Amino acid sequence: MKEMITCIGVDGAKAAWLGVWRHKEGLAHGVYKTPAALMLAHRRAKVVAIDIPIGLTEELRRDADVEARRFVGGYRASSVFSAPVRCVLDAPTQLKASYLHRLKNGRGFGVQGFAILPKIRQWDQFLQLDKRSRNRVYEVHPEVSFAALRGGKGLEFNKKTREGFEARLRLLATVFDIEALNGLLVSVDRKLAARDDVLDALVALWSAERILSGDAVALPDPIPYDAMGLPMAIRY
Repeated sequence: MKEMITCIGVDGAKAAWLGVWRHKEGLAHGVYKTPAALMLAHRRAKVVAIDIPIGLTEELRRDADVEARRFVGGYRASSVFSAPVRCVLDAPTQLKASYLHRLKNGRGFGVQGFAILPKIRQWDQFLQLDKRSRNRVYEVHPEVSFAALRGGKGLEFNKKTREGFEARLRLLATVFDIEALNGLLVSVDRKLAARDDVLDALVALWSAERILSGDAVALPDPIPYDAMGLPMAIRY
């Protein structure tokens, strides 16, 4: 009998999507080129928690991003980027995106934000077309989830540093078996995903399980929806 996988944690990794899930007594992973490929591979999953903005405003900042920064606080608050306004999704250059964003929002749009526009566009287009997946796909943010796992306090160190990696691994070891964590880290090809991508996907999995159990919190609550009917909330 095929194993039933109920929750997937997903993080953007290089040019693809890294998904992780519980597998028997351990942890397993897969790498997918598109949202459609990921959702097809996990068509029976009940919750897919992904680190990508879902639901975009037409002009103002999302309350989700404002509340997420407040929740994380301290050094890691700056790691919660503001989602773009919808009109910049198809901007051909960062300068054009920044110009359009300033017209609507009063603020420019930086290089880092522009770099993930293709990934935001992928999920936005997919969820507009596949309305059935909207009931299974949820937005999370790793730094919000790690702060929640730490009792509501954001981490001090950047995830790219040794101290930051080890602090995140220790937190994950409180909810996942450490041997399973180490086994997963070894099994993921570094050409496809960095070590911190794996940890981000894992904490997304933790949040996915909280969503399924009904223990998750939404930022903000009640949840607003964008013009396309997509929720604008970060869950943890």
